[in-house]
Amino acid sequence: MKSITEEMRFRRRLCEYAIKYGVTQAARRYHTNRQFVYRQLKKYDGDVRSLALKSRKPHNNPNVHNEEELGLIRRMLKRNGLYGLAEVYVRCKRNGYTRSFGSMCKQTRKRGYIKPRIHRKSYTKYERMEMVDTLAIKYR
Repeated sequence: MKSITEEMRFRRRLCEYAIKYGVTQAARRYHTNRQFVYRQLKKYDGDVRSLALKSRKPHNNPNVHNEEELGLIRRMLKRNGLYGLAEVYVRCKRNGYTRSFGSMCKQTRKRGYIKPRIHRKSYTKYERMEMVDTLAIKYR
């Protein structure tokens, strides 16, 4: 992060004041609670950049499909994909798959196990009407 935001400056002033006058006084002066001040002091190492907001994105997900489950879905799709995803799901459940139907469908789309169908417009042949004849008949 190249720029120092106003929030980072505020936190630096808060930490320096807390070091000088104490956490309770800093919390009162900067209209925040002591827990927040302690948290900022724990992060503060003398540099403003240490007070920058960090990402809260998780590094891993414990609920992700494992290779065994994905292999099971792939095998069942190859054998029973002709009968539809509901049949594939039933067969997977019979062989130890524990997740929901929607979860299985999402994985098949995400991994590209089934190709999405392309919906084409239906084509109707256009036959031209003779306007001259119909107008002549109409106005006689």
